[in-house]
Amino acid sequence: MIGITLFILTFKIMHNFLQKIWLKLLEPRSLRFLLVGGVGALTNILLLAALVDSLHWETTFLRSIANIMITEICLIASFFANRQIVWQIEEFNWRLVLQTELPSYHLSIAMVIAIRSLLLFPLMDWLGIDPVVNTGIGIGIGATLTYALSEKFIFTERMPLS
Repeated sequence: MIGITLFILTFKIMHNFLQKIWLKLLEPRSLRFLLVGGVGALTNILLLAALVDSLHWETTFLRSIANIMITEICLIASFFANRQIVWQIEEFNWRLVLQTELPSYHLSIAMVIAIRSLLLFPLMDWLGIDPVVNTGIGIGIGATLTYALSEKFIFTERMPLS
């Protein structure tokens, strides 16, 4: 009896949690965040492939350097896209951007990558979750964390949702 009650309670909690996530995903800001993130990821992949192919960087070391370069370029581009398109912050103060927002954005991304790489992926791998599924779950959790950190700590100037 306790097992059934616990199952029903867990199901209700998960249902409510997933329903809240779904409603949040349908908000205009969330849809813009997903669009900017998708374009950023695609751009990252295409630029990396173009750089590696055009420069014939065929060693692991050179491909790693290319990955770091392209990731940083895309990270900076996604910062400005998120600031302007997702959070729609119209006022632009270079000092605020360079001294506060951009470093905070980099730190939040680094934290999300560390959580995904050092905690989530190894845990799910240990649980026997397929690496592709593991990565997909990690991307979803990473995007959720990035959104929450951006909303709470980085892009704090509030503009009405459009």
